[in-house]
Amino acid sequence: MKAEIKPIADLNRVRLADAVPLKTPFALYLFHTNICNFRCTFCAHSLGREGMKREYGFVPEVMPMEVFERTIEQMKAFPRKFKFVSFTGQGEPLTNKRLPDLVMRLRKAEVADVTEVITNGALLTPKISRALIDAGLDRMKISIQGINTQAYKTITGVNVDFDKFVEQVRFLYERKGMMQLFVKVMNISLAPGEDEKFYKIFGEISDRMYIETCRPVYPGVDYGDRSEDVTMDRFGRQHDKRLVCPLCFFHLAIWPNGDVVPCDTILKPIVLGNVNDKQMTLKDMWNGRAHREFCAMQLRKERMISNPQCTRCIAPDDVCHPEDALDIDAEKIRTSYYQ
Repeated sequence: MKAEIKPIADLNRVRLADAVPLKTPFALYLFHTNICNFRCTFCAHSLGREGMKREYGFVPEVMPMEVFERTIEQMKAFPRKFKFVSFTGQGEPLTNKRLPDLVMRLRKAEVADVTEVITNGALLTPKISRALIDAGLDRMKISIQGINTQAYKTITGVNVDFDKFVEQVRFLYERKGMMQLFVKVMNISLAPGEDEKFYKIFGEISDRMYIETCRPVYPGVDYGDRSEDVTMDRFGRQHDKRLVCPLCFFHLAIWPNGDVVPCDTILKPIVLGNVNDKQMTLKDMWNGRAHREFCAMQLRKERMISNPQCTRCIAPDDVCHPEDALDIDAEKIRTSYYQ
């Protein structure tokens, strides 16, 4: 098997408590589209558009090019490059036909060390794969939704020819050059005993692969008996419940309409501003009062009582790594930098 069995997240991490406050965020999530072609049972999109609007105030949109260009220009004001920019955002990136062009423009702007796309891969074609390779994409992460056609239908609600899908992934892998190709699947998308089959199918056509544990990420979605278990992350690591959310200390996310938020969750706990506002840039928002006060609230360990959306969110216990945890150092960081 060629692929390593490792989480598809960035594993070369610094201890966040030793790095904050950051002059430049590590990560920027570009929600260039939040439209999805799947309705996965464990995802917010399973609620349908009306359900998502009711639960999260969610509106399906595609980012206008002028919003994308303003975002790139404002990224240039930070003192260093972002560690990575992720084309993702509560939807399927490949539904936006402009994606290869967006990747190319971002690469030419030289505002990030790494560009990545997080996708379900169902819309990959030889033409799109070649275009993304030619655009200089550094990393693609593909979320697998089962290992046969029937599983895809059950999980996503969509008919997917699984054998054809595997060949699409193989086509990309065999021509990717320096691009990294990671694949992952949620444990609930595999039947008992299918783990090894997943490794066998994708072990020869990916660089890294992993079976993640499904967490109750989206309020309003029925997770059955998983709803109470939030002190094990999606990588299977048990931990004490985290009272401080680390994401806002190293993330920014841009929604299709230009709204800027300090994390990549669907819940939008606070809007720091909008890239269309000529009076305030991304850098101003990152260093501004609203962001500082939001971080200070986290460091006071008040996220479960002070912010209604943070109260509903399990991201600190789901996607954050041990190196990200700030609970032990929270008071020291707050009194030093967030008074």
